[in-house]
Amino acid sequence: MNRPPSIHQTHLVWIILTQQASIAYMVSIIFEPMNRKTPFGTIDIPPHVQKPKIDAVHRALNWCENLLTATFWTQRFDDGSISLIRTINERTVEVFPLEAAKMDLGQKTRFAKNHLPVEIDQNPVCVRAVKVKPKPLHTDMVAGMILLLGGLDFEPASVPDTMRDILTPEQRESLPLPVQRPRYIPGQPSTSGRIFLSEDRILELLEDHMGEPFQVQFEKRDGTLRNMSAQLEVSKILDEEAAPVEVNPRPYNPADYHLVPVIDLRISQCRLMAADRVTRIIIGKHVVSTPSAEE
Repeated sequence: MNRPPSIHQTHLVWIILTQQASIAYMVSIIFEPMNRKTPFGTIDIPPHVQKPKIDAVHRALNWCENLLTATFWTQRFDDGSISLIRTINERTVEVFPLEAAKMDLGQKTRFAKNHLPVEIDQNPVCVRAVKVKPKPLHTDMVAGMILLLGGLDFEPASVPDTMRDILTPEQRESLPLPVQRPRYIPGQPSTSGRIFLSEDRILELLEDHMGEPFQVQFEKRDGTLRNMSAQLEVSKILDEEAAPVEVNPRPYNPADYHLVPVIDLRISQCRLMAADRVTRIIIGKHVVSTPSAEE
């Protein structure tokens, strides 16, 4: 015969259910995106974003707002968000601070990743930051754009190359000539004083262990040492009597410049290894190095 639960048992079950409901509620609060009002609209902040990053983005948005008082930018309201717009030489430039904030917080936007949310005549423009570490915030870069193009007079040379359609013919003529890079002459002998393994020895090891991954350290043409996990670049054989055909044919023969096409296994991309400047190679059971090899 089944006995009904006692008052104590019923109370215990009620406590457990209450605790579970409280935990579920707390979890929903913790992992639910947080809404935050900004000068340019409300933004949903993902729960995984740390507070210092959120504060930095919010400061940059406030900076964008403060710059408006001393510039010719005006606000444009659209679907709950605010963009900034101004006309320069009959071209309409528009920046989107809230979209920049979304990028900084790891959210998807209608703009390409790592690009500044800016348009000219309602067409997106490719503007990216210079490769530096740590990467600048998109919101900081928008503030910089507001400041750069905020007045009647601005420095034409400071305008990104992809935005120079906004310049007048006179402003384009005033631009300094681009600096010509010195012509690169491949295959020049090293001047570093390092000791290298014989190129013939390197090519012999690669041939004996065709297709096997290997570790190599070699001197690049700029004089720095590079460590690489690599594998010979794959070739296709059309038939038994045909010669190998490179996957990506080059307009020159790398061997003429003491270079060997390889796959960098870390990034799965094609690279060129200087076979005449190897300081260490580990392939198969062979570990060969010179006194110039560095750890």
